[in-house]
Amino acid sequence: MTRPPGVVLLTIGFGAGLATGLSRLTGLPFVIAGVVGVAFLLRREGWWPLLAAFAVGVLAGAHARTSVAASCAARLPLGEQRYRVRSIDPGEGTGRVLVTGTGCTGAVIARWPRAARLPAGYTIAVTARWVPADRPLQRPDGMLLIRTADSARGAPTPVERARTAIVRSTRALYGSRAPLAAALVAGWRGEIDPDVRGALASAGLMHLLAISGFHIAWLAGSVLLLLRLGGAPRHPAECAAALVAFAYAAFLGWPAAALRAALLLLLAAFCRWRQRQVRFEGLLAASVLLVLIFDPWAVAEPGAWLSVVGLAGVVTALRWSDRAVGTTWLVRSLSGSCGAVVATAPVTAAVFGQVAPIGVLLNLLGMPLLLVLLPAVFFPVALFAAFPSLARAIAAAGNGLLALLELLARLGARAPGSATPGATGFGAAWPWLGVLAAAIWLTWGGTTLREAMRRAAWSTTCALGLTLATGGRRVIATDDHALTLLFVDVGQGDAALVRTPSGHWIEVDAGPAGDGWDAGRRVIAPLLAAAGVPRVDLFVLSHAHRDHVGGGAGVLDRLQIDLAIEPGELFADSAYDGWLAALAAHRSRWRGVRAGSHWTLDGVGFRVLHPPTPWLRQGENLNEDSIVLEVSYGDFRALLMGDAGFVAESAMGTVLRPVNVLKVGHHGSKTATGDGFLAVARPQVAIVSVGRNHYGHPAVETLDRLNSANVAVWRTDVDGTVSVTTDGRTFTVKGAQVAATFVTSH
Repeated sequence: MTRPPGVVLLTIGFGAGLATGLSRLTGLPFVIAGVVGVAFLLRREGWWPLLAAFAVGVLAGAHARTSVAASCAARLPLGEQRYRVRSIDPGEGTGRVLVTGTGCTGAVIARWPRAARLPAGYTIAVTARWVPADRPLQRPDGMLLIRTADSARGAPTPVERARTAIVRSTRALYGSRAPLAAALVAGWRGEIDPDVRGALASAGLMHLLAISGFHIAWLAGSVLLLLRLGGAPRHPAECAAALVAFAYAAFLGWPAAALRAALLLLLAAFCRWRQRQVRFEGLLAASVLLVLIFDPWAVAEPGAWLSVVGLAGVVTALRWSDRAVGTTWLVRSLSGSCGAVVATAPVTAAVFGQVAPIGVLLNLLGMPLLLVLLPAVFFPVALFAAFPSLARAIAAAGNGLLALLELLARLGARAPGSATPGATGFGAAWPWLGVLAAAIWLTWGGTTLREAMRRAAWSTTCALGLTLATGGRRVIATDDHALTLLFVDVGQGDAALVRTPSGHWIEVDAGPAGDGWDAGRRVIAPLLAAAGVPRVDLFVLSHAHRDHVGGGAGVLDRLQIDLAIEPGELFADSAYDGWLAALAAHRSRWRGVRAGSHWTLDGVGFRVLHPPTPWLRQGENLNEDSIVLEVSYGDFRALLMGDAGFVAESAMGTVLRPVNVLKVGHHGSKTATGDGFLAVARPQVAIVSVGRNHYGHPAVETLDRLNSANVAVWRTDVDGTVSVTTDGRTFTVKGAQVAATFVTSH
């Protein structure tokens, strides 16, 4: 086996060590044994640097994990507090701030009130709530939700004044498209309209707004052109252009993708100056290694991975196509676009849950469009303060190009091959890893075009056979003339979906999140995406416990929710705070509801039975404050209890009436579903939403009470996702093992 360049070995070993050290040394003995084994087997080829770099990486990762314990993102308390913050970015929408006077270090992301217009570099007294983000193998993170801001004062630095000028210039020049312009110039994407963001992601064009290799290369190339036109010698001009790109990365706050691109240009300029012929793999690995040394947490940053593998995919594909196919513009464009999409697909599938094959074609238009769009946005922003008339004239063209980018994204999002949100994690990535492996095999060993096509035919045949063998992708079975309820298997938690006869969707709870698992991202959003659901009309949160609200933010990241309702009970928990923050970020409406609220949608009635107003036990036990929702269609009624127990059951009194299907309260706890409640509700079928747990759910006592009342029981831990379909007179219940049809008895 040919040994890669030494710097490639060092980078691989150091990166693997960093990931191990940052992951709290989980499975360290097995990882060390594996690395030592590989190094020993390949000792004659000189692979020992891999082991040394790995050891250094483990130590560096452990040190980085320890050092972030003092960061504000790790130490800020939950709940609303008074803080003094210094705005690094302008205080509009979202931006970085430093929390002063708390003894912690590092910047955090803040969301400002909608009307806030504060310059960068000011110290402001705020009332805010910290919402941490639970992301495995990544530095502590979250968002500071600012409710009020007052008594601003400060003396901005020149860099901070420049950041404020960018926001004001883009707003004045580009109007409603200012967020797109700000994203292209400064990487601020938080205020982009969710519909536009979703269209860009579905069309595979979101990378056009990411400041990485293309933006950095364009900036350095523009500076180099100006210097050369001014008579500067070639090598000094190249080094100066690379230094400008490096300074730009510093201005942005050192994002890993931009830093990697700037370092690559610096290394390339230095090697050209010293007349060194360096392999591309060595240059790329050296730039990655320097980024990892500068910021160890970049090893787990999706943007950094996408930047690296995307560039590697483009270069590898171009090398093969130049030799085997040709060097025409169309061939090289298609080849580079295919290389980028295939190389990045496993990462985008694992992290974002979606891949857009249509991007291969759309990038043939998107990349040239970006090439003319960047100067049409950068130059007006830079000239606005000194030459406003000239800036407005150029910005008029830029505005048209931004509109064209939006149009391209919207058309691409509706085209075949566009991305739809799905599951994340390795389960989503492995099919695309197979595609990547097939692409490597197609081009391996200096293949000709004919041989590559033969291998492609074999790969396609194997993929089709595997798809048929595994049954393809499951889609929710629905009936356009019936009401469908899905009690989703999300583990130890609650989540249900309701589809009305005309295709409106309501979600009730979102399952748990934590310890690397997110039911919203892994289960609910993929389930809805597989059914082609573009948005959820209503989200009902029964109460704020983590096993009900945990997946809510994950669903919001993938699907628009028009309205969210809940009891409105204050509760200090990061999952609940994260859900509220996600609602605000996606501009979803929110409303607190109580017993007596009712509405009708497509002939389906919804009625809130609990908690009443006023409710004297409010806050005493959050489970007993759960929204209890009745769903009715014709003669059919279902009752969704949340975690309500004996107290709530007795409080419902005369508003409770017989039902056909009961979603059992509190996962079948022994403190719920009492005999008196069952005597009034008289359900024919009970659904227990439960997973593996140490609480004893469902309790033997509860199952005995249901059995004594002659209630048929389905459990999500046994039957998987349970569906109930009804035409209003009969209803069918299906689980993984048992299906049965009932006539509504009352």
